[in-house]
Amino acid sequence: MIPKIDVINLAVRDLAVARNFYESALGGAVRDEDQRLSVDFGGNASRLTLRPWDAVASDAGLQAESSGFRAFTLSYILESADEVDEILARAERNGGTISKPPKNALWGYSAYATDPSGYLWKIASAKRRPLIGRKDAVTGNGHPVQAQEVPITIGVADMKRAREFYQEGLRLPVKKDYRKFVMFSGGDGTSDLGMYEREALANDAAVDPTGSGFHGFSITHLVESNLHVRQLLSRAIDAGRQMVKPALDTVGG
Repeated sequence: MIPKIDVINLAVRDLAVARNFYESALGGAVRDEDQRLSVDFGGNASRLTLRPWDAVASDAGLQAESSGFRAFTLSYILESADEVDEILARAERNGGTISKPPKNALWGYSAYATDPSGYLWKIASAKRRPLIGRKDAVTGNGHPVQAQEVPITIGVADMKRAREFYQEGLRLPVKKDYRKFVMFSGGDGTSDLGMYEREALANDAAVDPTGSGFHGFSITHLVESNLHVRQLLSRAIDAGRQMVKPALDTVGG
């Protein structure tokens, strides 16, 4: 039993504002559920749920207080540099801000946008923008802009301990392995999980790494039975983690 990211839960203060951004800026298919919104990006992306801030914190057994850097980012990986610029333009038109301007790097072209709820999105393509003959951002050309994948990256205090937990404890397969960065494979149709040192992730996003309290998100893995829930929790505890909320019967399961 290899865990995967079935759902990424984001805590938001205003569901209507969040819906507009995720629908109009990022092109997600949004539908209403019980006191939450479900966002589908297709491809290699886990489903996102947008829920009231206090509800996500309470569901995770945590206090809702939060300040500063939330120690995680989401990425929106696109085919081309033109598509990166198009999504950035959409983000600005729909309540987001460009928190780190786009630029070429050795591996491609990227920028950071902050959504209206304060979440950092890395908008990126593996294809660099040509230095000669630069074009303006493509707008309204009829070509749908859709993410190829939507990984989530967490910032951790101790890379060695965190890697041991995810790789050896939860048995997640390693997809990419660099000295300061690890990517675990999410499997078909789900988001990959990246891992950076906290300060390095904040530096990549060009933000202050200082922050405390609830990070504003949680990750859901769905299993077939109560027995599987208990088995996976036991594996996590054996890997040295602390349970923050015990398994309980709820309306949903």
